[in-house]
Amino acid sequence: MCVRFLLEADIEQLVRNYRAEEVDEKAKSYSKGDFYPAQSALVVLEPKNRVITLARWGFDYSSKKKVVVNARAETILDRPMFKDAARYARCIVPANLFYEWKDEEIGKKVRYKIGLQDGNIMSLGGLYKLSFDKGLGPQLDFVIITTDAEEGVREVHPRMPLIIKEEWVDMWLSKDTPVELVEEILRAKTGAKFAVERCEDATNNKIKGNVYSEQMSMF
Repeated sequence: MCVRFLLEADIEQLVRNYRAEEVDEKAKSYSKGDFYPAQSALVVLEPKNRVITLARWGFDYSSKKKVVVNARAETILDRPMFKDAARYARCIVPANLFYEWKDEEIGKKVRYKIGLQDGNIMSLGGLYKLSFDKGLGPQLDFVIITTDAEEGVREVHPRMPLIIKEEWVDMWLSKDTPVELVEEILRAKTGAKFAVERCEDATNNKIKGNVYSEQMSMF
């Protein structure tokens, strides 16, 4: 599952890349770097106009004691937690790279960073929804969709984020896209060439946040 990613792009670059018509005021204060579950990160969505905004990473689960940060591409159109968003509230999570951890020895996980060889921004497929907190009011939340890993990534981890190719972006963001086309994107492979680089032992890079650990099996 994807539980950390890096974004170092400028807002101006993202506006050009996604042809955004609006940048939410909160998005202008975003800080570049690594993003963890329960943190706010930039997302691109199209409720009417295409906008770049901030949203919290994770859907609340189990009386808000945990957050679900990933959703399986194979099941999101059926699972009650995701099916409405999968049809009408899809988003893109821009990233320069994401991280996965590989079991290399008993009790030892090693972190790898994974990006595109051509250096382009990756458009990670996501879902969003509004939640309500008594203290904070309305809150925009998102999850990242995962799928079977492609060549170059599966040697590290069997799953990876769903990547939305440039020619799919308009269809993915539009709430009017027929579900049959959404299903095609969920099943499709990018055929991209990935740059995979070992970082360091994960002993000093533990996953932050109260992430629901059984996400892959349940969702």
